[in-house]
Amino acid sequence: MARIEPEERPTARRGSTVGLSHWERWLEFCARIDGFPRHLSIHSGGMLVTAAPLIDIAPLERATMPDRVVVQFDKRDVETLKLIKLDLLGLGMLAAIDETLQLIEHDCAVCIDLDRLPENVPEVFEMLQAADTVGVFQVESRAQMQTLPKSRPQNLDDLVVEVAIIRPGPIQGNAVHPYLRRKQGLEEVTYLHPSLEPVLRDSMGVILYQEQVMRIAIEVAGFSPADSDGFRRAMGTWRSTREMEKLHARFHDGCMRQPGMTEEVAEELFRQVAAFASFGFAKSHAAAFARTAYESAFLKLFYPAQFLVGLINAQPMGFYPVEVLVNDTKRHGVAVLPADINGSSYKTTTEWVGRPGEPLPAGVGIEARPEQVVSSACVNPSAAARERWTPEVTVGWGVRLGLHLVKGIGEQHEALLDAERARGPYGSLVEVVERTGLPEEVLERLIRSGAMDSLGRPRRELLWQLREVAGASRGRVDGRTVRGLGRAAGKRGAAAGRPMDLRLPATDAPALPAITESERIGDAYAVLGVDARRQVVGLFRPALDRLGAVTNAALADRRPGRVRVGGLVVTRQHPMTAKGTVFLALEDETGMVNVTLWPSTWERLRGVVRRHALLLVDGDLQREGSVVNLVADEVRPLPEVTAEAGGPERPGGVRQMGQAGMRRLG
Repeated sequence: MARIEPEERPTARRGSTVGLSHWERWLEFCARIDGFPRHLSIHSGGMLVTAAPLIDIAPLERATMPDRVVVQFDKRDVETLKLIKLDLLGLGMLAAIDETLQLIEHDCAVCIDLDRLPENVPEVFEMLQAADTVGVFQVESRAQMQTLPKSRPQNLDDLVVEVAIIRPGPIQGNAVHPYLRRKQGLEEVTYLHPSLEPVLRDSMGVILYQEQVMRIAIEVAGFSPADSDGFRRAMGTWRSTREMEKLHARFHDGCMRQPGMTEEVAEELFRQVAAFASFGFAKSHAAAFARTAYESAFLKLFYPAQFLVGLINAQPMGFYPVEVLVNDTKRHGVAVLPADINGSSYKTTTEWVGRPGEPLPAGVGIEARPEQVVSSACVNPSAAARERWTPEVTVGWGVRLGLHLVKGIGEQHEALLDAERARGPYGSLVEVVERTGLPEEVLERLIRSGAMDSLGRPRRELLWQLREVAGASRGRVDGRTVRGLGRAAGKRGAAAGRPMDLRLPATDAPALPAITESERIGDAYAVLGVDARRQVVGLFRPALDRLGAVTNAALADRRPGRVRVGGLVVTRQHPMTAKGTVFLALEDETGMVNVTLWPSTWERLRGVVRRHALLLVDGDLQREGSVVNLVADEVRPLPEVTAEAGGPERPGGVRQMGQAGMRRLG
């Protein structure tokens, strides 16, 4: 139901519907319920601390989540009762950092105390200025990567601003672009009124923090500190817009008492302040996030292998899927090894790769030199990142993907898989079946993903063997019929400590064709969500070259103008503040580029973008300093277009990633 504007409200006396028509009565009833809560919700991290049992203080009810009890009072009732309310914020990045530190201590014998971490490491800020921030807390989004090369943070205070500025409040308050221009020296720092200078000096004349709004209410509009806190509350509740309207007249009258204040300035100031009803950070909140962002950037730069492991094992979190994290880390010089039944633990781990003079293992390598790497903003990575790796180095800590990435393997399998790995390697498919008791469909996924390649048999032969073993295992086990390979093996094998009498048939597998590269990549994406050996767009590169498409890395030095690129859509955004504009992050084997679809383009091409994960995009390349952006005017399915140019068949599993990502878009 749409909100009823004041001019649309019925003129009859509230509470009486006598003499009103059907539609007038309907509007009257709507006016009565307008503003009522539409549903009940629970604060994700709110907790109450009381001296007495809570049941003696407040009404309670059971939540829909099992074993969860909630207070029926809302937060204002709780505050009126003077109860202590804590908001506990859980962040996946904290878990990722914690595991990273443990790995660093284990692998490198270095104990890092975050409380003593230097706050002014130049290489870290150089990496941030280059927007080389995939996986870095709070500053890895498309918008942040577009902003970082312009704001060029040089210290932690600058990073606090960076964290706070890409929020709906500053965006709708038109604070972002003025701040960036002033930070680059392209625009003089100005203030709407001289009375604002003491409040906004640190943020170059724009409103970024809730504390600034409160100070404006006190020092400019004449509010008391208590009333300014009410002003702040109005910005943080569902009813904030209405409450701000009630305060509008008072704010305006208070501002007009300032010498030299005009009606236009007072209204513009209120508009900027009111934008924070959409969401703006407290500076303390931004500072805490900025500190975590700095810590994650430090770890990404100096310990990339350990940091990637922490990120993968803390999923789901962050802005990008595992596929992007893996390929970004590979392009920064870290070998990422595929999941392997004989080499992987349940979780992703670090693994020492190579010995002096030895090449990397087969199928493992770096697809791009560091100078080819680009971020989502299409800028070259920091010199610090380039200098920390030379292509000739073959010894170092790599990353071994874990079996937890295989669909169908969950925490319930962790202890078993790690225990069996400790017993020694598997020699055959039958041994895997006997020792793990995994269901047939999970074993099939392990084969298709390449996790059983170390058994030394072709994948199609292993799949054929699996069907034979599964058929032999179906029947009577311990006096009853058991359907499903996992149940039979679990009953008679690993769970009971007695191996099943499973044997391969005497006949060899028939001659089976080897899987194609397209099938291999498609299976990896379908089962794991990532191919450790190759980014999928590399499969299409010869055809893309024939079509005149350039790599994303080449965009870093390309002049503005017409351009064609192909890539995998790894993020899609349709923000409420963008007025219908849709943003895509398009990744190829060399990096990512930001693609913009204006509302008219989106309406025309939304069917293609929604249905396909691999796209060929034509458009205009725009440049602002080192930041480039591709404004699309034509989008086509990449496999279909390249097929006409002699390209490979479609990797089937990649489609699933794209379709899942599009469920967030209308």
